[in-house]
Amino acid sequence: MNPIKTMIVDDEILARENIEALIQDDPDVSIVGRCTNGEQAVEALRRQKPDLLFLDVQMPGCDGFEVLARVRPDERPHVVFITAYDQYAIRAFEVNAVDYLLKPFSRQRFAAALARAKTAVRGQQQGRLKERMDAILNTLQEMRGTLPATDSARPAVPEGEASGWSGRLLFRSDGEIHVLSPEEIRWIESEGDYVKVHAGPKTKLVRMALVRILKKLDPAQFVRVHRSTIVNLGHVRKVSPALYGEYTVELADGTKLKVSRTYVHALKAFL
Repeated sequence: MNPIKTMIVDDEILARENIEALIQDDPDVSIVGRCTNGEQAVEALRRQKPDLLFLDVQMPGCDGFEVLARVRPDERPHVVFITAYDQYAIRAFEVNAVDYLLKPFSRQRFAAALARAKTAVRGQQQGRLKERMDAILNTLQEMRGTLPATDSARPAVPEGEASGWSGRLLFRSDGEIHVLSPEEIRWIESEGDYVKVHAGPKTKLVRMALVRILKKLDPAQFVRVHRSTIVNLGHVRKVSPALYGEYTVELADGTKLKVSRTYVHALKAFL
């Protein structure tokens, strides 16, 4: 089986060297090009016709998305995006790309991205590849048309930062971007400088103040019931009185949460 022809495009020399070091011993991969900017990448793509491209998003002059826009659909390889910026671009390729790497990334995270990319390339999903690349470019164009121009240089989501859009929450945890529908979240509790987001069987630890994440949530759906607790009303099964004017909220999964006297009236307003 022929090795996967791979190109690396990043304007940071250390980033290029890091990626090369991580894949140089993989017998399934052959590095056919290294580019320091978008202009070089466009020419190299046409000349080398790689199967896989590790592509930096934010580069001076011609960024990663412009690179893809300037080559023919049949010249576009499978892409793993690399970024430390453009949070709205992350939203685009979170859904449509083979994978993305958010700087700084771990060896384990890179290995997972490479394995996913190799599966895609070996699968010869050329029809799906064209659709995916078109979707990325169309989504980015729509976002650039609706976001202020200054957003193009906005930093990526900091550790624990959450953003809501189209009924979803975007936040960073464990070095990765996670996407949740608010309906999935059952309750949230603060733990020092972090919050624990309980969503079904998943629990994510996010570096953020409770009051900050509350601002990202629909106030008609999420209510603070304690100084350290937010609850999703859609998961509440019953509310029972407790001692000293406090109450207990029971969720559909059986979880019981204390409602302090300070927040009882706020809760009752929604019941």
